[in-house]
Amino acid sequence: MYWNEGSYFGPAPFVNAHRFIFDSRDYGAAERLDILNDVDGVWRCRTTFNCTEACPRGSKITQAIADIKRALMFAR
Repeated sequence: MYWNEGSYFGPAPFVNAHRFIFDSRDYGAAERLDILNDVDGVWRCRTTFNCTEACPRGSKITQAIADIKRALMFAR
């Protein structure tokens, strides 16, 4: 999954960041959310579930991205 200009972060970094953001032991959640709150971050995801369907590990990528978006909208 990528945008043709190559600036979109992509689903893998979102899933990795999600793991830490929602871990109560992580003290860098605010910084991670700031990084993902970018025009090329989670807001560029169009929620088409293509990445979830293509994931060989069966990760719920779109759900992780939705969780991050929700945290950005309501945790501030």
